[in-house]
Amino acid sequence: MSHVSPLVDSSCYHAAVAALLRSADPQADPARILGNSASTGAVRDAEGRPVFGEPFVQFSAMAERRGYRLLDHRVRDTAGWREALGAVAEGRTVAIAADAFHLKHFWPGYGRSHALHAIVVSELDPVEATVHVLDPGQAVYLDGRLPVADLEAAMCREDAGQSWMEVLRDAPGQPGTPAPGGLAQELAVAAQELTRGHDGFLGGAELVDGLRKRLDDYVELVAERPRGAEGNELSWGVGQGLVLGLWWYHHVLRWFSRYLGLLADDAAVPVGPGPAAGADRACRDILVVRNLLMRLGVMPRTTERAREFHRQIGVRLDSAYDDLHAVAAQLTSAVGVAV
Repeated sequence: MSHVSPLVDSSCYHAAVAALLRSADPQADPARILGNSASTGAVRDAEGRPVFGEPFVQFSAMAERRGYRLLDHRVRDTAGWREALGAVAEGRTVAIAADAFHLKHFWPGYGRSHALHAIVVSELDPVEATVHVLDPGQAVYLDGRLPVADLEAAMCREDAGQSWMEVLRDAPGQPGTPAPGGLAQELAVAAQELTRGHDGFLGGAELVDGLRKRLDDYVELVAERPRGAEGNELSWGVGQGLVLGLWWYHHVLRWFSRYLGLLADDAAVPVGPGPAAGADRACRDILVVRNLLMRLGVMPRTTERAREFHRQIGVRLDSAYDDLHAVAAQLTSAVGVAV
């Protein structure tokens, strides 16, 4: 896929959508598009626990702000998969969220887990029945051709929530960042996303505070989550959903920090380097919390080591909570908007 400049990233979704954006617009800067939100994408269930939605919802909103349309097409059967191949046959580049259990090249998940993994597909060869695949995730990087049959199993064998995505450019010439007035409003919304939430989603600080208050409950839910090939993203429940959701929110904050760094360099508004640094610290703390939760979940809870893991999770949650509020206050001050 020589016309697409790949961006290798630890988030397969960010990397795949970045490739789609560059396919639609070779001049696109993915950080200015995929970094312009700090939303958790999480809501509370009937018991007050966080439930994380599909990444597509946030990606779609972020792309729309920059004049792109990100379209997501659910694949429930072979007919849905054939629609994706039809788009590729027309010369379009698409991304697919495929069941990693059946992706032979993706060795970390192949035959082990029904988690979704995003890759980029283009250039169908109907004679050889192959497509060009770009897997720009850091875990396994691939830039080559694969049999269509291999991907069909990953898209159609079981219903695990698979979909295919495409990007359309709606506003040629749209700037990489909005005008100062629009940017101020965007950052005011981000300040809400970092704290009390926006558009029906939990705020980052709300999410973290909820984890602090019910940490023991969440440790048990993570400990009881399905293992290996048991279930998939449609049925995993709160424990595994929390592990995946924290992984996702870590990426959101990481890309948001990168975007804030670009704004500081542009000096479009007096943001300065502080917000980017604070968002980066928070994203690292969220990742540490997620990893410690997974490890604590398999330990006997009465050991001194387990108690230290528990304490360290609390320390990181406190730190993330403080940084999320501090970044929100810095953004609010910079743009002169009360939130």
